Amino acid sequence: MQEFIKADIFFFITTVAVLLVTGGIIIALYYVIKILRNVHDVTDRVEEGTKALSEDISLLRSNLKSNGFAWRSLFMFLRKYARWFTHKKGRAKTDG
Repeated sequence: MQEFIKADIFFFITTVAVLLVTGGIIIALYYVIKILRNVHDVTDRVEEGTKALSEDISLLRSNLKSNGFAWRSLFMFLRKYARWFTHKKGRAKTDG
C-alpha cells in the first residue's frame, strides 16, 4: 500500500513540474516573439533610412556632377543631416 502512495506522490510532483516547465517555456516563447517583432520593426526603419540617405547621396552626386564641387551643395547636405549628430538624447536637467 505504501508503494502506491509513493507512486502517487511521485506522479503528482512530476505533473506539477511538467506544468511549471511548460508554462515557463510558453512565457519565454511569448517574449522571444515580442523581441523578434521589435527587431523586425527596427530593421524596417533602418532600411527606410538607408534608402532615404541613398537617394540624398545620389542627389548630391548629381549636383556635384552638374555644378562641379560647390560648397553650397555640401553645406546643404550636411545641414540636412546635422541634427543626427547634434541631437542629444537624455534627461533634462532639473535644479534641485
